[in-house]
Amino acid sequence: MGARARPDFVRADLVRPDLVRTLLLLLATLSAIVGLDHLRAALAARVHKVRETADVYALPPPEYVKVASLGYRDAVASVLWASTLYQYGDHVSHNQRFEYPTQYIETILTLDPAFRPAYKFLSTLTTMQVVAPSRAQLEEVRRLLQTGVRELPSDADVWGAYASFMMFEGAQFLEEHEKQRWRVAGAKAAQRAVELGYFMDTLSLTGAIFLERAGERDLAIAQLERAYALAPNDETRERIASKLRKLRAQDVVARVEGLQRAMINLWLGRFPWLSESMLVVVGPPRDVAGCAGLVGTLERCTPGWPGFTAAP
Repeated sequence: MGARARPDFVRADLVRPDLVRTLLLLLATLSAIVGLDHLRAALAARVHKVRETADVYALPPPEYVKVASLGYRDAVASVLWASTLYQYGDHVSHNQRFEYPTQYIETILTLDPAFRPAYKFLSTLTTMQVVAPSRAQLEEVRRLLQTGVRELPSDADVWGAYASFMMFEGAQFLEEHEKQRWRVAGAKAAQRAVELGYFMDTLSLTGAIFLERAGERDLAIAQLERAYALAPNDETRERIASKLRKLRAQDVVARVEGLQRAMINLWLGRFPWLSESMLVVVGPPRDVAGCAGLVGTLERCTPGWPGFTAAP
């Protein structure tokens, strides 16, 4: 059988291969667009359900970053600081934990040990999050702030940040027995901060309270006296003076109670058969050996109740 003849109504000059290819390509493109649109909708629904649950720390060790900065350490430190603040804000806005604040800050401080904002806000970046910081993070913050007061020993803000972290922001996550130890250390740092001009009356007053609770009443009084001398206004001075009056009054009461205990011990130890009124009549005991013969001295022979010379 021979080849089938083409119908007369189909003209050979109208069948163009390039036109057919164009139509097929257009049809394939439209099909792909429709398919991708359906796929995009399905993927978008899935993406909205998925949440990032963990951070990835992308920087190399601090010393490597220092070398990679090619000498532009201050500039790189500033860029990393801006990135750290952005990441912290982004995590807070999404109610997520920012896992690596201390690592970023350590890298920044390796580049520029005198970068003051990093010391001032380190505690905030670590403790003010949706979850409590780990003990390792608290220790790392303390270490970095201790480095800060060594690097910038005359910077009041760095000392104030260290004192605030030790007394309030970091101590709140510790067990009770450790909390007191941290707060005493923070109170001593607060004294130095006040001396350098960092003044926040609550810092001095609270530091004095922690020192008093730890049995460091004399140190608490000394700290408040310094804070009083540096207070910026009359209202603050009055608050400090009120606390000073209470501490000094307690000190006087403590001395009087000590004298009373000494009297009771002497009474029960040497004259248990005497009543309290008879003890007053008999008077204090004398040092017989100190009053004997020519070797006796007026100081040793003069009777007196023990400790009364220290009475107020």
